[in-house]
Amino acid sequence: MLEHMVLSINITVPFILLALLGIFMKRRGMIGDIFITQSNKVIFYFAIPATVFTHIHRADLSTVFDAGFLIFNSAWLILFFLVTWWAANKFMRDKDSVSSFVNSAYRSSLSVVGPPLLTLMFANAYDPNILPKGILAVSVLLIISYATASVMFAVHDPKARAKGVFGIFMSIAKNPIVIGVVAGLVFNFFGWTLPTMAATTVTAVGNLVMALAMICVGANLVFHGFDAKFKYVVISVVVKLFIMPVSAIIVAYLVGFRGSDLTIIMILNALPMAVGAYVMQAELGGDSYIGASVLMLTMTLSALTLTLFIFIFRVMGFLV
Repeated sequence: MLEHMVLSINITVPFILLALLGIFMKRRGMIGDIFITQSNKVIFYFAIPATVFTHIHRADLSTVFDAGFLIFNSAWLILFFLVTWWAANKFMRDKDSVSSFVNSAYRSSLSVVGPPLLTLMFANAYDPNILPKGILAVSVLLIISYATASVMFAVHDPKARAKGVFGIFMSIAKNPIVIGVVAGLVFNFFGWTLPTMAATTVTAVGNLVMALAMICVGANLVFHGFDAKFKYVVISVVVKLFIMPVSAIIVAYLVGFRGSDLTIIMILNALPMAVGAYVMQAELGGDSYIGASVLMLTMTLSALTLTLFIFIFRVMGFLV
């Protein structure tokens, strides 16, 4: 159990340290609100589309293709998103915070935390196809998570709503992250490759996401007290770290998944909130307080929750 805790801590603690650096820089007056706003724009319009494009463009869709496994993970993410969105609309009094709450509760750190965790778990697995299978699932779920979030934010955008279905569609189509997803799919489908100089540049821009976003998260952290918004933060953290993975495990087990497949499903659903999810809601008019707080808490607590889930799986014989 100790080795898995160290593994989880090594992946998540750098995020926390970067956020603490953001807090320090903000308090010392090194950065301010203008820096945070401008940085969010750089990340949203350039860095996230670049990293999404890179992940999807480089995914080898032919290496391991288990249709049933991918369909289950895709269907589960969409179902969990819809149920969470419906519940938030029905029970939350502050309707302006619905999109931020949902975005924080179901978006997993698929592109940043997912791949290294899967690599550490399965790099030496007896079956060489396990790791590529997990990475492929990450790529597919990355597309779905950004697509569903784009739809939700467009629906909750008063300007897009005022223009009807066409306005919502255009809001989604103009989303730079959606453009990055589509471009990645096109390049992957046709087997196109970027020139070395362009590929290096795109990768470098994509690498801005982790450091810059977490510094902005730290700089943006403000405790509002134990008010309604803090309640939403706590509920969102519980949904992300416990309800989402536990329900996914139960359903997957009942459907018939075992061993490495069940372990991958557990990991994909037990990840902390995505860094890109915070940036997305901050840039699209969401509640940055909820996003920053949930991101910080899930990054901190996921080292413990992931370790707990991995330990339980090993004891029960599911981890192979």
